[in-house]
Amino acid sequence: MTKNKKTSNKIPVQKEKVLRCVKWLNISLGIGLIYALAMVFLISISIAAPEMRTPEFIHGIILFLWALAKIGFAFSLVCLYQTTGYIKWALAALLLAASAVLPYVLTNPDSVVFVIGIEALAVTGLSLSLFDLGRAANTEMGVPSGMIFLGVILQILQNELMSYIGIVFLAIGFYLSLRRLWLQPQAK
Repeated sequence: MTKNKKTSNKIPVQKEKVLRCVKWLNISLGIGLIYALAMVFLISISIAAPEMRTPEFIHGIILFLWALAKIGFAFSLVCLYQTTGYIKWALAALLLAASAVLPYVLTNPDSVVFVIGIEALAVTGLSLSLFDLGRAANTEMGVPSGMIFLGVILQILQNELMSYIGIVFLAIGFYLSLRRLWLQPQAK
């Protein structure tokens, strides 16, 4: 009876189908890591030399990379939802897709708080989804998903130093997630 209870808490996983979803997730994690490292670099420059301005074109490219990563995350979570039927992944995918599109749709300065809130919910949903995926695949994803969650919390504070620490946590979380998910399919 104890054995049935343990297996009922697991997410149903079909390895062949999930591996293709994880490939998309890995690509998105790579794009997210590039975004986070670029932001670390830009924030480092703005802290070290406040008078130096980064061209808006560079900011636009970096924000486009982040939107692309969120669309990729959403696509991979929809793929995981289709293979498992786990509803949390579908909800996180909706939030990620919305957070990728909303900054381009809601350009009114009054809507910034709403866009930041959706962004925070979306990345938190991604963090929880990575944790659930690790649990389903018997991979330790607690630390990477925790780092991503802490990164989101620190970025919400809207302080330059806290944003810097938050984006560093986000980069570390993406790197650790990518490393663990990339090695997982090859190990088995």
